[in-house]
Amino acid sequence: MTVSVHDLTVTYHDRPAIQGVSVEARTRAVTGIIGPNGAGKSTVLKAVMGLLRPDTGTVRIDGRPLSAVRHTIAYLPQRQGLDWDYPAQVRDVVAMGRFPYLRFGRRRRRRDHEAVAVALERVGLSELATRHIGELSGGQQQRMLVARALAQEASTLLLDEPFVGVDAATVAMLSQLLVDVAADGACVVVVHHDLATTAQMCDHLVLLNQTVVTQGPTARVFTSEWLDRTYAADPGGVTARHAS
Repeated sequence: MTVSVHDLTVTYHDRPAIQGVSVEARTRAVTGIIGPNGAGKSTVLKAVMGLLRPDTGTVRIDGRPLSAVRHTIAYLPQRQGLDWDYPAQVRDVVAMGRFPYLRFGRRRRRRDHEAVAVALERVGLSELATRHIGELSGGQQQRMLVARALAQEASTLLLDEPFVGVDAATVAMLSQLLVDVAADGACVVVVHHDLATTAQMCDHLVLLNQTVVTQGPTARVFTSEWLDRTYAADPGGVTARHAS
């Protein structure tokens, strides 16, 4: 599975969020998108998912438009803004990942329940399956949302800042999980902010600041020179980067 973005431009209120962005993410790899605040990282994922209409450019998944392969893509948006008071159990949220396989009005099958159970086990939440979602810690909430993506059994995972506001143990566990998912054959794309864990998790990197500064294997582009170029337009960005 390959995600190909070509010459993508998106504007907000007549101001460019991203300009001429071309990115390719391949199967069996974790591709990280990093850059300063306001660089357009989340915009790229939203455009891939069709949540934003680009001014220019194309998005193809294995050479096909999103409409033809939407069910093969799991998208994890940023955690803030979700209603954690909603009366739902952990397993109910994870089971939402099975919706692409259910016909209207049809109950979940054995295969669906098995996929939910496996996803909960992989993120270490099996014992909390019946817990109300509002009772979870921040790290547990994020693991639940990752489990929902895993339950979909998608061949492409797009994750927007999955490690924000979670504890170090959860970051380590989810990072390794994404590496394992990619090794199993998925295409994993992660908008990431913590440069301290970037090199260990990502096979490829896209350094973005409204336009693509550079991209390629992590070992080649994760250097002080390229990072300085990427964060130079962000006031305090370089300082914050070295402090992390």
